[in-house]
This record gives sequence, C-alpha cells and structure tokens, in this order.
Amino acid sequence: MSVYVEIPSPFESVPGRFEVELRFPAASKRRVVQHHHVAWALAEVHGVEARTPYKVNRRWSVYEEQWGNGERHGGLDYRGLTVQGAPRALAGYLAALVRVLDAVESLATRAVRVFGSWGRSVAAEAHTEYEDASTMRVRQREFRTDALTAVVGLLGAPVPGGAGRDGSRPLWEQARAVAAEVWRDAGGVDLVEVLGDDVAEHLARMGVGAVAVAPVGPPAVAVVCSSPATGEVAPGGRAVDWQMELFPQDAADRLYGIAA
Repeated sequence: MSVYVEIPSPFESVPGRFEVELRFPAASKRRVVQHHHVAWALAEVHGVEARTPYKVNRRWSVYEEQWGNGERHGGLDYRGLTVQGAPRALAGYLAALVRVLDAVESLATRAVRVFGSWGRSVAAEAHTEYEDASTMRVRQREFRTDALTAVVGLLGAPVPGGAGRDGSRPLWEQARAVAAEVWRDAGGVDLVEVLGDDVAEHLARMGVGAVAVAPVGPPAVAVVCSSPATGEVAPGGRAVDWQMELFPQDAADRLYGIAA
C-alpha cells in the first residue's frame, strides 16, 4: 500500500461506522510526527474523526517522576492514529492519505534536488568554503527534514507568494523558501481527489458494497396469502390462513417448504 503508513483492515466499531488504527513506521521521530500531521489534517477534509492514542511509559513510577530522573507517566503516541467514520468517507480518506503522503515526500525530494544543484553552483562557493562532503551530507539531511515540515505546513493553504531565496544566505537556512518554490511549481497538493479504484479497494477490505445483505428469515407478522386449507377470504378477495396469524413461524416454515 504505502511505505509511509501501515493500514490494517478496518473493522466495524458500531453499526454503520468503521474504525482503523494507522501506524507510521518511519525511523525518524520527526518524520513520524510530520506524517501524523498529514493524516490529522486530512481527517477534517474527508469528514472522519481522528484521535491520537495515549502511550504509557513502562519506566514510569511515582518515585522516578518525583525523585528520580523525571520520567513521565506517558504521552501521545504519534506513531499511531485511530480514525473512525462512515464506510465511504473512511475509504476516501484512506485512499487520499496514501496519495498525499507520497506527494509531500515527493515535494521534499524535489527540494533536496534544488539544494544539490545549488551546492554544485558558483553561488554556493562563498558559503561552502569550510564545508566538506561529510558536513554537506548532514546539511542536506537536515534541509530535507525542514523542507518536509514546511511542505506539510502548506497543506490546505493557498499557493504561497513570497520573495524567493536570499542569495546572501546559505540555502540550508532557506528550506521554507525552497519548499514554497517547489509547491508553486507543482501547483500544491489536492487533499480531496481520490481514485475510484482505490476507494473500491478499501471498501472491499471492509466488506462494504460487494454483497447485498438479504433479510434473515421471514417476518414474524401476519402474512396475507392464498391457502387451500381455509375458505376465509380477506378484504380484496385474498384468502387468509388463520394459522399464519396465530402461529406465524410454523406457518412460514410450511410456506417456504422448511421441514420441522
């Protein structure tokens, strides 16, 4: 499905509403929080409810918190997000989530390519005189993280204007400006658009929309029907089986050919 979010099969938590517990497997905690923010922002757009689970700290104790190393009882677990909603709304949300996460990661990668091009240009020489390959790799890694944070912050916002980059500063200090550039070039990220096939796939995992559910058994009410056993005629010219009125289940079994 996606390398950025793990989506187990949703389950029906209450009649007519499904729930899914998402997990964000990224190795970096900062990246996990960014992916969590994307999923949280999409929830309101698609009309589903989201909540962040609480994770208990196994090392916590009253002694550790008060007189030890200050361990807290726990906190929000940003590696997870529980989402609940109507089947079609939830399916649309999940389909959009995979696409939007891919889109923001792609924009962050494009920003890094801009950084790489700048690092090989003449304009960078004044800022990279005391940098080597090792420090530039660290700069690039931090730049990508900052650019991804900036892209996530632009979700749902209009395409930004801005004055662009400042040539007097190194580009690793201008991740937000570069993120705005690649965002404008791409025309932003559509939070609503979903593919019908993706929605159908998520609905199929819920078991919704594939098979029509028929009512179980005949209704336990008086049924007006023709019967050679009686000669009583109901209003409208139809015969009524008095046994169907007094013993609806037994009469229904005979009507549908069910042996006792």
